[in-house]
Amino acid sequence: MDERESERTRDLRFTAPEPPASDTLPLAPPSAGGAGAPPPGAPPSVVPHPYAPHPYAPGPTPYGAPGGPPAPTNSQATASLVLGIASLFLGLLFVPSILGVVLGIVGLARSGRTSPPTGRGAAITGIVLSVVGAALGVVTAVTVSNLVSDTARTIVEDAASAAPEASAGPDLDEFVAVDAAEWESVVKHPGRAEGRAVVVYAEVARFDGTTGDDRFLGGVGVDQPGSERELEDPAVVVGDVPLLDGVETGDVLRIHAVVTGSLELDTQLGGLSEVPVLTVAQVEDVGFVDLREDLAVGTPEEVQPGWFSLPVTVTNTGSRPFTYSATVTAESKDGEETYGKGTVYVEKIGAGKKEKTTVDFFDEVPVDAVFRVESVERYAE
Repeated sequence: MDERESERTRDLRFTAPEPPASDTLPLAPPSAGGAGAPPPGAPPSVVPHPYAPHPYAPGPTPYGAPGGPPAPTNSQATASLVLGIASLFLGLLFVPSILGVVLGIVGLARSGRTSPPTGRGAAITGIVLSVVGAALGVVTAVTVSNLVSDTARTIVEDAASAAPEASAGPDLDEFVAVDAAEWESVVKHPGRAEGRAVVVYAEVARFDGTTGDDRFLGGVGVDQPGSERELEDPAVVVGDVPLLDGVETGDVLRIHAVVTGSLELDTQLGGLSEVPVLTVAQVEDVGFVDLREDLAVGTPEEVQPGWFSLPVTVTNTGSRPFTYSATVTAESKDGEETYGKGTVYVEKIGAGKKEKTTVDFFDEVPVDAVFRVESVERYAE
């Protein structure tokens, strides 16, 4: 009985594994009384070393093997790469390129502090792309600047070449010299003639502080006057200040103007008179016409001693009927001595018509005397 129990007891025992080479403490052999309970009278078992091999194989974990620590990231390198790509398309802004280089340098420095290096390639690529983007931006800016400069130079050159044409003013061929009937229609109905381009003559009657620097009041007509107040139709003439610079009261002008309306002026009798307004495009100071050329002096005839008859032909060069009044002088060849004067007076000569008359001299006029037209005036009928 005792031998069988002893034999059974011997069969239940097992040999403890060989202790590891390390300095860990060996595990105590298990007793028959159960795992972890020391046999009666035996000293407490030694606590096993946490790294000592366990006699039993571990069971599977209920949720699988635990994961490892998260892989390190380098956000600065990634941002540098993104900004580097953006700088290739937004090079002119330069901000993405600058930020890409800065973040790339920061990301490159950070990658050196991790093992293995994280984001090193992205940081280097971001720096390279940012530098290339900045270079492209510089090249683009220079190209655009040169293009704008060339365009501006072309515009200036075109404007300079067009300046002489602009300074030539409006096309004067569009302005028409009107006759007396047409001008009379403008004077009577200026509103109906608005927009009409005409060529007329004006004698400046008033151009001072009361009128302003851009307009004057004058007598206007279709014929260049030969004397003061020959032009009897009043009108207000308006123009740019530079265009009227130098014009003075009493000047006789040939103007290209457009009828632009009418104004009411006070008359000397206390009423109102509607007059046309002319806006000038060109002004030419022509002065009074020399009417002496309208008279042609013939060869004098001696009627009797001390009486000479001088034939004179008067031609009305105006566009309407005029009455002519002239003075003819008999004088010496050198003009130092005057022998006598005669008067020429011809009424209502039609436009372009001629009239013949004679001037008689009753003073002692020598045979070698010279007859000269001294002065001529004409009056509209």
